[in-house]
Amino acid sequence: MPESGRTVTSGDPITDFFEGLIRQGHVATFEGEKATVRFEAVTGKTIERWHVTVADGDVSVTRQNRAADSVARVRRAGLEAMVTGRLNAQAAVLRGLIDTEGKLAALMMFQRCLPGPPGSTGKVPPISGKTVMTWRRP
Repeated sequence: MPESGRTVTSGDPITDFFEGLIRQGHVATFEGEKATVRFEAVTGKTIERWHVTVADGDVSVTRQNRAADSVARVRRAGLEAMVTGRLNAQAAVLRGLIDTEGKLAALMMFQRCLPGPPGSTGKVPPISGKTVMTWRRP
């Protein structure tokens, strides 16, 4: 971080988002959660990967192609829209913009750290993965 206290950005919103998670290190809305999510951003034949590990709020990110509870494969433009708040992850899954493998609950849990739409003023209270998996229709 420069002396002015401002964060240096790479100019790439996806890289900046994941580096921000690394700098943050702990995300309070992930406390009590344990999951791994691998994001695969596809551009033509090129695949970029970010492997995120959440352990009771502690977050780490690597670029390794490791096994994960949930894998989200999306066009690079779609992932950029997600990390800048212009695309909701759940809506993207429902619209077929994200191909998923594994536990969808892990991806939905991760959505808690994604920004809201540009200009939004609040955040939705977090729902635990356990709550999502145990919810039954009345």
